[in-house]
Amino acid sequence: MKKAAFSLGLCLLTFIHLGVSSLCAQLQTELGRSLLEKEPEKSETESAELIVNAHLSNTFNNHIELGLSVDPYTSSLAGEEDPQLSGLINRFGVNLGGALPIADKLRVQLQYTPQVENYSGAEGKLNEFDAFSNTLSTELSFKPVTSLPPLVASYQLQRFVRTLDVYNNIEQQLGLRFGRVLEYNFRLHRFDDEDSRREDFLLVGSDSHKMTGRLQFGILKQILGKLEYGIEHGSYQTNLNNLILGITGLEDNERRKDWRHISSAKLIQVATERLMFQEEVNLFLNRSNVDFFNFVSTEVAASAFYRLDSGRWLRFRLSRLWIEFEGRQILDESGIISEDAPNRSDRQIGANIRLNWQFNPHLTLNADYQITQNRTNEKDPFLGFLNYTHTIATVTLRGAY
Repeated sequence: MKKAAFSLGLCLLTFIHLGVSSLCAQLQTELGRSLLEKEPEKSETESAELIVNAHLSNTFNNHIELGLSVDPYTSSLAGEEDPQLSGLINRFGVNLGGALPIADKLRVQLQYTPQVENYSGAEGKLNEFDAFSNTLSTELSFKPVTSLPPLVASYQLQRFVRTLDVYNNIEQQLGLRFGRVLEYNFRLHRFDDEDSRREDFLLVGSDSHKMTGRLQFGILKQILGKLEYGIEHGSYQTNLNNLILGITGLEDNERRKDWRHISSAKLIQVATERLMFQEEVNLFLNRSNVDFFNFVSTEVAASAFYRLDSGRWLRFRLSRLWIEFEGRQILDESGIISEDAPNRSDRQIGANIRLNWQFNPHLTLNADYQITQNRTNEKDPFLGFLNYTHTIATVTLRGAY
């Protein structure tokens, strides 16, 4: 019975990667326009402006994870034969924004973005993840010296409600930044239900402080270098069940606290007016008060960006990712951890292609396809679902008015 409980808990925890999913999102922030264009700067004499745009997207995802393990032993969401949960996600959202100069060198920007999400697939079982979100954000920008970047204070409030109310949550973010050189962010994430004993950390409230510094420099005339380093401190709430506490080594009412070091180095070469290349190395180091959550990730990637015309471009990216879980020894074929058992390690190969096609100033089509193959050194057949291929394909129409 103890072995079964241990395997069940380890299965649940390893499947959701306990923070690695957010890592993967952070490692893929360089998209098309950011390779070519600098952030537009507002003129001090610029008048007020109103922004209204909308988007409609359809996404196929063959490995949907929403905070619950979907392996066939622990969830009713997947069949016994295939642990990957496939489905379609349709999204419709509207962005209402406005910018207003309120004083000399002082400007405020407001934005409201409601969005509806509709899930379908897996014999209708995904309907419980249908969602509606409201996001309200504001920025206050002050630029006392024309030759220096602006000082920006920002605040964002997001309310997220799903059909299955266990996911209902609210998130607040407060930020301060000096152009793109230095940035601080505070994030507070709370679920409506803070009393139930949760089965994973993706449904537990948390807060974090993050400081990021960036440096950009030119090499000769055709090469641009970018360096970035961020340090983050995260703390989780304590409403976890006894199984999770036993597997991770946390004491009852003890908080998981992490220090995260995130760094990247990018090199961009301008081959022609239309063609650019980028090579990058991304490092992520997680250090926790509980050994189970210590891991290090290294990613190398190469991208090619081709501009067909104004507002029309194509981007291709190849990546290789190594993840070493320093506090998790693997089970052998019989489901036992031997004394000299190695630590779990995963290897991922990824490819992404993205097309942006602007028909006119008011209508743009975006198509995105990405595939990731994960392979682990886990030998226990019970954890075979960790060897998966993840495919996401999205088509989005954006309208601006």
